[in-house]
Amino acid sequence: MEFFDFTKLIKKKRGTIATLVFLIIVATLGLSLLHPLEYGAHSRLLVVQNTAGNDPYTVSKSNEYLGNLFSEVVYSGSFYNFVMESSYNIDRGYFAGTYNKQLKKWQETVQTKTLNDTGIIEINVYHTDPGQAQQIALAVNDVLINKNANYQGSGQAIKVNIIDQPLVSNYPVKPSLPQNLILAFAGGLMFSLFFIYLFPEERYNVRLWTAQHPKKVKHIGHSVKIDYYPIKDEIATNPEVPARNEEYRPQGNMNNVLK
Repeated sequence: MEFFDFTKLIKKKRGTIATLVFLIIVATLGLSLLHPLEYGAHSRLLVVQNTAGNDPYTVSKSNEYLGNLFSEVVYSGSFYNFVMESSYNIDRGYFAGTYNKQLKKWQETVQTKTLNDTGIIEINVYHTDPGQAQQIALAVNDVLINKNANYQGSGQAIKVNIIDQPLVSNYPVKPSLPQNLILAFAGGLMFSLFFIYLFPEERYNVRLWTAQHPKKVKHIGHSVKIDYYPIKDEIATNPEVPARNEEYRPQGNMNNVLK
């Protein structure tokens, strides 16, 4: 199909395109709202080492290694136990069920990220209660600062300092409704264009509503008047029909009659 033909098809099928995009956006919004709205608590930590006698490249690679290491151990069962045993006010009922279910919920609650070889670790905690999100973030930072020796063998040579204290969002950040709606619109538009390309026939039109267009009356010029005069047989069978001497003939503009 040529590009010009496809643009004409788009114009012709704009109702189908709008309907498909609308349905995909509604479905995405519905699926997003099935997930509980969660607030986020964001903090940043810095891994600090004793760099005496080490070249910058070695220190950089070591920072990268330790940052990745600490980011991964946050998801472990032992780290989860340290957080639950901390003195912070954490609702343990939020992590209910078997131990495997608790760990799965924990891994959904906490997300970590390292910034290349800088030694900076970003901690994000998500919870339906903003206060609980802050308490969990504080507990995670406390374990990384005071108990990181359980996960590395350098002892006091490695320290973890807080760069940014946990900052809780004012509004739910998960799921991200604006982002999901933008992706749904873009995906719906691409899908609808692909759909009309594969099925250009009229029988594949999809519409939730029908456009109403006023009917246009075609003007045919002068009106035609035809006077009816009964013929003899009608007069004979129906006495009520008045007799006329004139013959049956049309009256009016003959050109319009011929049309």
